Amino acid sequence: MLLTEEYMDELASRIDNMMQRYELYPNPNDAMILDCMVRDYEAKKRIMMQNEKLKEIQSPFPPSQG
Repeated sequence: MLLTEEYMDELASRIDNMMQRYELYPNPNDAMILDCMVRDYEAKKRIMMQNEKLKEIQSPFPPSQG
């Protein structure tokens, strides 16, 4: 699985849908699932940021300015 912006957008959409469902029909199971979904999303975002920083550090060429 690649962590792409499109994938992360899909995860965010799923979280939004689950939040709406939970607001309409509060269910403790949905609250737990929603919590896990948010934690998963945040962890993946942190990994993406770390990967971007590594790419910047390891790049043999400076970032283009212009």
